[in-house]
Amino acid sequence: MAAGGASFLAAVAVFSMLIMSSQGNPRPLCSDCGTLCSTKCNEEAKTFCSGACYNPREGCERQLFDECTADGTCCSSNGTCTCDCKTEAQRRCSSLTDNYTDCQACTNSIFNQCNTPCNSDCNNNCKKKGCHA
Repeated sequence: MAAGGASFLAAVAVFSMLIMSSQGNPRPLCSDCGTLCSTKCNEEAKTFCSGACYNPREGCERQLFDECTADGTCCSSNGTCTCDCKTEAQRRCSSLTDNYTDCQACTNSIFNQCNTPCNSDCNNNCKKKGCHA
């Protein structure tokens, strides 16, 4: 599904670029294609991979830290309490994954599927510096 979704989104982006050009909107400069596609593909990857990039450990730590800060102490299951909310939240949430590997795999895949066709299409529909069209 990831490959199909990325291909579809890349096609939509190219189609949008062609429509904008046909409606009198300026075509991008060829020298800007790399930056435009990189920005577009990073956003696409961020949106598409939001589920894979959710960090349960971070959410757990934030919740425990907030509770500890509100209560003034953080007590463990063995009955010891501390005012070091950050350390206790990190300790209690350490068994949860941060999803870093899954997130990187997803974002790299979507970016790569988007970037090559985007640059190719942009370079075929851009204008060189100094051209009026």
